[in-house]
Amino acid sequence: MRPPRAPAASVMALDLIQARHEREIHASRRLFALDERLHAQLFARAQPRGAYPLLHKLRDYYADATLLLGELPRLLEELTRIAAQFTEPSQVHEFARFVEQAIADGDNLYATAD
Repeated sequence: MRPPRAPAASVMALDLIQARHEREIHASRRLFALDERLHAQLFARAQPRGAYPLLHKLRDYYADATLLLGELPRLLEELTRIAAQFTEPSQVHEFARFVEQAIADGDNLYATAD
């Protein structure tokens, strides 16, 4: 029998929470954690800033932000374009799938810095 695994070190993430209204974010279980590494990689490639305006709403890793349902199709386009700049775009594709699900469910995305 193996000994129990030690808990992973707590790493701060910018949590993207899918919810219809901001008041529902604490009850939502639909979440995408944008870690510091992926955040840095995204913004190193999201240039010029004007070409990625919705992604740049998430630029400040330590600030809350809201992406409304009507903005999400354009965010998805930005993620599709930026994924082409990654050698290994799997995390960007996961992020895009999360956005697609929010669109399908008719929800907004709320970014909260933990």
